[in-house]
Formats: sequence, C-alpha cells, structure tokens
Amino acid sequence: MKTPYDAALRVQQREIDEMSAAISNQSGVLGEVEKARDRVAVSMSREADLAAGDLAVCSHAYLQRMRGERRLLTVRQLQLKARLDELRDQAVDAYGTFRAIETAADGYRQDAERVLANAEQAGIDDFAAMSFIKARRAVRRETS
Repeated sequence: MKTPYDAALRVQQREIDEMSAAISNQSGVLGEVEKARDRVAVSMSREADLAAGDLAVCSHAYLQRMRGERRLLTVRQLQLKARLDELRDQAVDAYGTFRAIETAADGYRQDAERVLANAEQAGIDDFAAMSFIKARRAVRRETS
C-alpha cells in the first residue's frame, strides 16, 4: 500500500546510500594514509640501521625529511578519522530519521487497514441487520 511517506523514505534511503559510499571511500583513503605512514616508519628504521652500521653514511637530512612526512601523514590521518567519525554520526542520524519515517508509514498503513476493516465490519453488520429485519417482517406477515 502506498503512503504519503514513500517519497520521504526513498529520499532518506538515497541519503543513507550516499553516506555509506562516502564512509567506504573515506575508510579506503584512511587505510592508504595509514599504510603510507607505516612505510615511512619502516623506511626510517631501515635508514637508521644502515647509518648505525656505517659511520660514513649521513642520514640526518633524510631522517628529518621523513619525520616531516610522517608528521604530515599523522595530521592527515587525524583529519580523515575526524571526518569519518562525522560521517558515521550523520549516517546514524539519517538512519534514525529513516526509521522514524518508516514507523510513520507503518502507522499510516495500520490506520488505513483498520479503517478498511471497520468499514467491512460495518457492512457485515448492516447486512446482518437487514437480514434480521427481513426475517422478522416475514415472521410478522405469517402470523398476521
């Protein structure tokens, strides 16, 4: 049964789908940043080990650059996590709104079904009353 809430449900479902895609995308980007940060940490560790083994190798500039890159990646990671949390909060709100609209639509359907059932029962009652009246009239005619 169609309800006045169907259009709102479709709009809300689209919004939830879009947020789901955005969350998925944001999670993928966050994963890539975390992998890049891990690669930088491994590279720094490897370079520090090489420099420790050979005094002729000067790795200060390289390590300084990598620390800066790690800092930038950490900032980016924090930004992405914050955005992901924000998107998740919005998705929870959107889903709550969707459920509220869905509940209203279900209530509308139940009310409509109740009205139909009451109308059907009234019709049955009217038919039964008419049958009773006809039967009573027939009995009166026979006794008169």
